[in-house]
Amino acid sequence: MKILSLQNVHKKYQDAKDFAVNDVSFDVEEGEILALVGESGSGKTTVLRLIAGLEHPDSGTISLSGHIIVSGKQSVPANERQVGMVFQDYALFPHLTILENVKFGLKKSAGNPTKIAEDTLNLVGLSEDYQKYPHQLSGGQQQRVALARAIAPNPKILLMDEPFSNLDAMLKDQVREEIRQIIKKTGITAIFVTHDTKDALSTADRVAILHKGYLQQIDIPKHLYESPVNPYVANFFGKRNEIIATPLEEGWHTTFGFIADTEAKKYKNKVKLMFRPEHGEVVKRDGQQLTGRIVKISYFGSHQMVKLADDEGKRVTIRTNPGRSFDGVERSFFYLWKYDIEEAF
Repeated sequence: MKILSLQNVHKKYQDAKDFAVNDVSFDVEEGEILALVGESGSGKTTVLRLIAGLEHPDSGTISLSGHIIVSGKQSVPANERQVGMVFQDYALFPHLTILENVKFGLKKSAGNPTKIAEDTLNLVGLSEDYQKYPHQLSGGQQQRVALARAIAPNPKILLMDEPFSNLDAMLKDQVREEIRQIIKKTGITAIFVTHDTKDALSTADRVAILHKGYLQQIDIPKHLYESPVNPYVANFFGKRNEIIATPLEEGWHTTFGFIADTEAKKYKNKVKLMFRPEHGEVVKRDGQQLTGRIVKISYFGSHQMVKLADDEGKRVTIRTNPGRSFDGVERSFFYLWKYDIEEAF
């Protein structure tokens, strides 16, 4: 069931040359976790603030649970939208205990505020820390307090602004999984903003990519990564390799060698073969379709990245397993098992 809908939403800030959000439309399903992803200035945070009621669009409509909350100049106030918000800096009150922080948002709630706050803190795994103050907690624990405060009033939708940006690399993986499990357990619909593609791919059910105010694509992570609608979306998840290829009847001629492919006969002009490092494979034996001079090998623990160059100095990077040894090897063979074809000129 659709819980949130944005239709043709525009927003331009005063004195700005371009729209921060330009004709953005999408729906969010109940219980879904959606990530808004993009570079700085892409419009992702503005979209979040428009949903929260912290900004008002120039045009377009926003509906929540089947009720229009924004249309034209009419807007339901932020405090009446039943929207929970977790800010980037968590915005916890330093002079209040974590129990008091969570109770703060329950003043108008039915039921016993203390009981609701305690139950919510138990849900996020902080059952023994009721009387601690924010400064006594780790970054991950502070984030869970902010999350508890946002979900305790049982909002219709939860909004999170860069929820993982203040965490160190050691904590990130753990906290991402914890936050996802907590949200799924409550059944609350959630939207979070991030610039980190790993956060989006590992946490969200769907990902919306924005660029210069325009929505580029919204889809499940697998489809975004493997079937991007345009080069911007494709390169957003890591720069792809590019090989210029000349079409022949039997395949592609490249400076790295020949690739047999019957699709080549459909093209008349040169093309770009675009592929990710994991879509190629370095092999030891001769007779493969491509070869290159080994320029650099980077070790990352779980894998290695091998950079290969053709005779003209053009380079590609292939991902390989960490146990592979290249001692004394100057050139290596490789082949591609997947690539996209794009017009070169």
